[in-house]
Amino acid sequence: MADLLNPADPAFARDPYPYYAGLRARGPAARVGLANGTHAWLVTGYREAREVLADPRFSNVPPRAAGRPRPDSPARRAQACLARHMLNSDAPDHTRLRRLTTAAFTPRRVDALRPRIAELTAGLTGELSARLEREGTVDLVDAFGFPLPVLVIGEVLGVPEADRADLREWTYRVGSPADALAPGAVDAAWTALHAYFTALIAEKRRAPGDDLFSSLVHDVRDGGLDDAELLAMAFLLLFAGYETTMNLLASAALLLLTHPGELSAARRDGTGGRWDAVVEETLRHASPLEGTTWRRTTEAVDLGGGAVIPAGASVLVVLAAANRDPVPFPAPDAFRPGRYLPGADRAAPHTAFGHGPHFCLGARLARLEAAVALPLLFDALPDLRPAVDPALLPYRPGLLVRGPRELPVTC
Repeated sequence: MADLLNPADPAFARDPYPYYAGLRARGPAARVGLANGTHAWLVTGYREAREVLADPRFSNVPPRAAGRPRPDSPARRAQACLARHMLNSDAPDHTRLRRLTTAAFTPRRVDALRPRIAELTAGLTGELSARLEREGTVDLVDAFGFPLPVLVIGEVLGVPEADRADLREWTYRVGSPADALAPGAVDAAWTALHAYFTALIAEKRRAPGDDLFSSLVHDVRDGGLDDAELLAMAFLLLFAGYETTMNLLASAALLLLTHPGELSAARRDGTGGRWDAVVEETLRHASPLEGTTWRRTTEAVDLGGGAVIPAGASVLVVLAAANRDPVPFPAPDAFRPGRYLPGADRAAPHTAFGHGPHFCLGARLARLEAAVALPLLFDALPDLRPAVDPALLPYRPGLLVRGPRELPVTC
């Protein structure tokens, strides 16, 4: 019998780990029933997650049952267009799309953003300090976790600052289960995103800037990107460019605030290595990506341990579960920076950005933002502490991304 899972349940969103541990104890993958009436296989074992992420028998072309809006509606057409990005494609389409974006995320180009990230962080911490003095309590997600990655990706993509709050709300909606929001909210968000990026592409064609997206609009290598591919690429870069980093920053801050010994150790370290360890352990312990994109089996696959996934099945690699598999990670529920650092034999999925041909192009940028921003935040506000019981914080619903929806803090 399949387990029943409601990803919109606030209690599950706040702490899904006991549920995943129960699934994993019965095998590396399990078939579950979802609240929308569909069924899917959730992969929860670490070794098996790595295998699936690199196995071409698991197609990234989305299964039809993976929660799409109703057919023939404007929202359905908008989503179908925006979902044509490279995470939802296989070779050779994926290879071509990835090649066109790889040059923008070279280590040298990403690392060159360090001074600007530090400058933006200093501005935000100054504003946060003033607000705390004035108001007493401030939401750290809203005042820091959200604006920093949005400012960074906004500069990379050339998105006007005045539009970023709307983009945040729309992407939040499309990444959430429809039954967790007001009726029609998800459909309206897909339609709004399609309209916004259509206008943005037209503007970049008319007056290109020095941003990444302008270069993609005008790039003619390999035939370039057509308008539909540009729409999908804009959505992917925006969503991936801030959503995971926002959750990484918020989760890392919360973990440090609730583990003062680890915060003190990081602040005492003058090399920066301890902060890098904090970032890596946050990616493992509180993965900002709860699951990967949906996959579909092109043939029956035996994962071992009694888990035989039939052909045509919807499959989700649950990074949040694989990252807490006790086989590679003894005492997986403990937050211990530096204990599980990436090595030649273990580079994913505890990196939280995937493995295999779909490894996230923006992973280096997200790590850089967190490694720069966190020490500056706690140096500027060394007495920062939670203003509410952390166990009561609301978390983002769904199986895609994970992080506290808000984090009230005080000094």
